[in-house]
Amino acid sequence: MGDDDNKVTSEEIGASPAVTFNLSECTIDAQERAALAIDVAYVQWRADFRRTVIAAGVLNRPWRSVFEADMMFSIVAHRWLAERPITHKELATYFEIFVTEATVSRHLDDMEESGMIVRQTDPDDRRRIFLLPTRRLETIGHGYLQARIRLMRENGFVWVGRNEAASDLA
Repeated sequence: MGDDDNKVTSEEIGASPAVTFNLSECTIDAQERAALAIDVAYVQWRADFRRTVIAAGVLNRPWRSVFEADMMFSIVAHRWLAERPITHKELATYFEIFVTEATVSRHLDDMEESGMIVRQTDPDDRRRIFLLPTRRLETIGHGYLQARIRLMRENGFVWVGRNEAASDLA
């Protein structure tokens, strides 16, 4: 079964009535419920973590939007780990549908001020600015990722490795 087999189409979303229904009618299976439980547990963990970071004095003020910040950190770190650092402009395109580039810039200013990222001008094109993680972000990232892994395990998800997972999908 490929990933496309489970995609919900815009037609299906449009055809679904916006009315409440009985729990007995719910079609969300056990695996999907576990994924939802992970999201809920993560929101609670993230709220606790935010209070810890603020109390530790890492931030002069709370993030403007903790979820936007988390997404930005994740994208910056993922692209850096893939050895393809993301630029400011590229990052802004991920968020253009719900925030302005100015809002992304303010988030990045906060992140840079708190020592989570650095901006580095591309030596080949001085108009491009790469966003790179710092050691502080890596340290915080370990806590964040370990919590996510723990929450996933508590809900039945098991890491089988990239090669095994790919062969299961084939």
